[in-house]
Amino acid sequence: MRLAYKIAYFGLNFHGSQYQPKVRTVEGELFKAFEKLGIEPKKSRYRCAGRTDAGVHAFGQVIAINTKETILPRMLNGHLPEDIVAWAWAKVKSNFNPRKAKSRRYMYVLPTKNYDVSVMRKATKLLIGTHDFCNFTRGFGREKSCVRTIYNVELRIDKDFVIFEIEGNAFTWNMVRCIVTALEEVGSRRRDIDWFERMLDPKKHRERIEPAPPYGLVLKDIRYDEVEFEIDKYAWKSLQSKIVKKMHYYGTIYKLLSSFVERG
Repeated sequence: MRLAYKIAYFGLNFHGSQYQPKVRTVEGELFKAFEKLGIEPKKSRYRCAGRTDAGVHAFGQVIAINTKETILPRMLNGHLPEDIVAWAWAKVKSNFNPRKAKSRRYMYVLPTKNYDVSVMRKATKLLIGTHDFCNFTRGFGREKSCVRTIYNVELRIDKDFVIFEIEGNAFTWNMVRCIVTALEEVGSRRRDIDWFERMLDPKKHRERIEPAPPYGLVLKDIRYDEVEFEIDKYAWKSLQSKIVKKMHYYGTIYKLLSSFVERG
């Protein structure tokens, strides 16, 4: 049988999701867990929906693998480290490839500054539709095509943070992080909305832009037409508990550092 899993991970302590020898990666930890369950990933048609860079988090990453018996997420979690959790699963067709998704949704969080949020929202609306995102692609030469379709975007303020969400059929390397940098440029009034629009037309305007830091990005969800994932309630509670612990830890650090700024 072939099983698909939804995977969450905290990306700060990983050198990205893709397997690399001699460094800690998400796939490296998953491979070790499957091997402890008697499954050789490379011989079992292991596939992943997509790569994430070092420092990037995921809530809804999807992987698939062939198994001889049902392995629930909680069973897989028994062999995974604290910063990776499988929390949902589905039996899928033998030819299921998680890369062939209906859509992917990313979220980026950045601290609020003196941004012009209204112009940032206007810029996000320009992203909807099909565009050539070469100007928002790091090392664009390695992509056969940078044309992607964006279905939905949202930019909102949540207390001390700006939250940007974007959903599309696929994304190029560093595309979301480069878009965030561009949004910061227009929000800080260093660039105008016309510049942002020109960036979406690389045939007429070519410009390299640096991606925003990886730690603010999370792969939030990946959707498929014919796959319904079942939540493992025990694994879900475990994930919630770990998220709460992270919130307490980083919330405390945030408050400590904020107090230094207030005193200064």
